[in-house]
Order: sequence, then C-alpha cells, then structure tokens
Amino acid sequence: MDERIRGALRLIPADLKPGVAIDLSAGDGRAVRALQERGWRVFATEYRPRGAGWIAADLNRDFPLRSEQFDLVLMLEVIEHLADVPHALGEIARIMKPGATAILSTPNRLNVTSRIHYLLSGFYKGRRAPLPYRYRAADGRNWHIMGLNDLHWIAHGEGLWLDALGTSRKKPRAMIYAPLLYGPIKLFSYLLYVRGVRDPAQRRINRQLYRLMTSASLLMDENLIMRMRRMSPEEKFGPNGAGR
Repeated sequence: MDERIRGALRLIPADLKPGVAIDLSAGDGRAVRALQERGWRVFATEYRPRGAGWIAADLNRDFPLRSEQFDLVLMLEVIEHLADVPHALGEIARIMKPGATAILSTPNRLNVTSRIHYLLSGFYKGRRAPLPYRYRAADGRNWHIMGLNDLHWIAHGEGLWLDALGTSRKKPRAMIYAPLLYGPIKLFSYLLYVRGVRDPAQRRINRQLYRLMTSASLLMDENLIMRMRRMSPEEKFGPNGAGR
C-alpha cells in the first residue's frame, strides 16, 4: 500500500463506523482491499471494470449510483483526469449519506518544489512537460490538475465542505525549501485571504482556507489528500451557500 492510500485511510474520522463505501475509479483495487480489511462493505467503479462485481462508470457523466447511498466515498488520483470537475464533485455530494465522508487525492501542484518548477518552466507538479498533442481532454490524460484553493471553492459550490488535509510522501527537496519559503508564503496568503475581508461568513471560510494553504501538508507533500463532508442547508448562506 502506498503512502497516498495510507494517508487517505488515516483521514477517515475515528467516529465513522465501517458501513458502505465506494472507490470511484478504483484502479488496481488496493484501496478497496484495504477498506474491506477494516470491515467496510465496498463497491468499486472503473470505466472498464476489472474486478467481479465492479460497476462500469464514466465519471464525466452522471454516476450510475443511487442518491445518499454511501457512508464513505474515495476518489484517489482521478479528478485531475476529468473534464468536468464541478459535475464530479456534485455527483459525489449526491451519493453521500447525511454525515458521510468523501476523501479525494490529486497531485499537489502547490507544494514548494512544484511552485519553483512552475516559476522556471511554466508547469506544475503532475504536468512537468507539455502533453503529447495526439491526445485530447476527453482521452482522460493527467491534464486537469488544480490547486487546493480552486478545489475548495468548487467543492463548496457543490455542497461539500473541505475540512481537513491528509499526509503523503515528502521529497527531501521540499523539506529543505519549505522552511525557507514558509515566511513569505504565510505573509502573502494572509494578505490574500484574511486582511480586509469584512463579510463575516466569507471571513470564516477564508480563515479556514488560509490555515490549509499554509499547512505543512500542502507545502511539502507530493499528493493533496482532502477530506470533505456534505454540508447541511443550515451551513449555507446566499445563492451558492457557504460553510461555517
């Protein structure tokens, strides 16, 4: 089991008892087996199913799953391949039971080594070089890599509150660069997210996002592992809602 799967499993809330889970685009099934060993009843999807009982699903379309069906939803290293991220997150919210947890991972384009690489080359983590031009977005290449700030905003609009980050593999270079860059990143993030925000609800959101954007996990980890929960109507405000 690799570090990103371990990091995802560590994010499962301690008070969430094993129930019904689904691994969306389950790949080689390692996360499925790990959940089963922990007592979960696990479903799995793939575009072309590999395992007995797996569900055929194109995650760019409506998921072939009932609403409010799952206590736990996993989507690991998948969302960066999808053409319509808001739709996928909206579908994840739809299939979650009240009180359910969703855990997603994606390449962490905002770790410090990725930021330095972008400064020098124009490409972030996960996209170190131009994609071959024989492919299109619909071919599902590793093309749609987004930062935490964008994913936090999109998830929120689809009714999901991103409440915690997990940990994954750290490269030695990140552990060297992060202490050197932490001060400027923290200061600039404060100016962007906190200073001058007067709306109380938006200020609550921005302060939480500021903590995530300046966390050790974001600045040093190779993978961005996010835990989300479905928001209740009482946690929303305005036409698009906002978490408390």
